[in-house]
Amino acid sequence: MTGPAVTEAGAPRRPETMPLDARQRDRVRRVARRRHATCPSCSNRRRWTVGDALPLGFLFLDEAEDAYMVALICGRRGCPRPRTGIVVRAGDFLTG
Repeated sequence: MTGPAVTEAGAPRRPETMPLDARQRDRVRRVARRRHATCPSCSNRRRWTVGDALPLGFLFLDEAEDAYMVALICGRRGCPRPRTGIVVRAGDFLTG
């Protein structure tokens, strides 16, 4: 029997989230750049750590079935609230 899965930071991974590989994380970074994603706390636009993805289509009826909330962590030192997220369609980061 194995223990619970953990994130890269060592926190327990939620069973409903989907870990992303390096290529998928890079695609999410590109989407964030294209959309000019900005940290709501410190206005950082460049340095992001991409986390896991949460499927939204089954949770929220107003979201597309292939929508995911992907965790973004601000990379700027001293950011008071570094955790945020971006909604991304599956075709933007899961394929290709």
